[in-house]
Amino acid sequence: MSYEHFGVFLRELRESRNLTREQLAKDICTPKQIYRIEKGDFEPSLYLLNQLSIKFNMDLNEYFKMYFSVNTVIGFEGIQALNDAIAKKDTALIKSLVEKYEKHKDFSKGENLQHICYAKAICAAYENNFTTSLNYCLKGIMIENPSFSLDTIIKSTYSNVGLSIISCMGLDYISLNRADIGVKVLFDLLYVLENYVLSSPYPMYQASQFSKKVYQNTLNNLSYQLLNEERYEKAEQLIEKGIDFSIQENSLRFLPGLFFMKFKLLYKQGNYDKAKEIYEQMRCLYTITKQTKVLEEMDKSVDEDYPRIFQTIGTNISSTDVSEGLELDLKEQPLKDSNKEQKEELRRDLIEESREEPKKELK
Repeated sequence: MSYEHFGVFLRELRESRNLTREQLAKDICTPKQIYRIEKGDFEPSLYLLNQLSIKFNMDLNEYFKMYFSVNTVIGFEGIQALNDAIAKKDTALIKSLVEKYEKHKDFSKGENLQHICYAKAICAAYENNFTTSLNYCLKGIMIENPSFSLDTIIKSTYSNVGLSIISCMGLDYISLNRADIGVKVLFDLLYVLENYVLSSPYPMYQASQFSKKVYQNTLNNLSYQLLNEERYEKAEQLIEKGIDFSIQENSLRFLPGLFFMKFKLLYKQGNYDKAKEIYEQMRCLYTITKQTKVLEEMDKSVDEDYPRIFQTIGTNISSTDVSEGLELDLKEQPLKDSNKEQKEELRRDLIEESREEPKKELK
């Protein structure tokens, strides 16, 4: 049966179980929220969907996606194109793609419209227009959760693009010199990932590879920011957590950067022997991930930046000494501390690397 919107489906499901709105809302939300969902005026958060799924003993996430996501060929192609442009940091291409797709009916609502908002936010951030980026983030997240606020981030779960938007939002606040808010947003995102996604209490809600990537990215960004704020103890905890998780997941994407932060932390603490050991391991990681430009920058700067432990280390390693490693999409990490480099170190390239292509008859 076809329904006009998810609320119509929810109302028929509620009535089939002989439940009043008050009974359905008990211990979950307010009856008014149920009424607004059924009327089509309100989109439920994923947290609310999970609670309703438990009450009905069925996975409502899948039903909701049929209404929230526009799974057409044009929707699939548009999101893939936007993701590719974001990964390349090609602002001109991002803008042209946004202009191409945002007027299409398939991008007028739901998750596809969120992708447009996210692309605009990322594009603005790449151009250092962080206030504009933040405004697009807020618009995008409120498509998914109209009652969203900074004080209630941890009370909901989010879609993949929603997680990306919240991450971008935290970095925008940091870049706007509101690190107090930005760090809170990222810590709240970390809480959501650890409690609702990676170790979800809901049997129908399993961690995807993308959510694990967001988790690593968040640990990376928080570690870097705390290190710059000289909050060494907490930074060390997150760095170790990020390293352990990356090894557990067999993921090298963030390991070189995490090892660099661990090395820098040890150096700042005066633990030069251990820092030297981590530095050599870090070089190996950058080598096997083929980040030769980063190694070249290290070779030029180590004597000046870290003189206490590198006076006896020969760092001139040519590319011919490097054995073939893994071909991964890793961003180059700057070495020196400055506001500009801090913004480059904070990672924004959160995109879904794969999305199931719809069947052609869905056009």
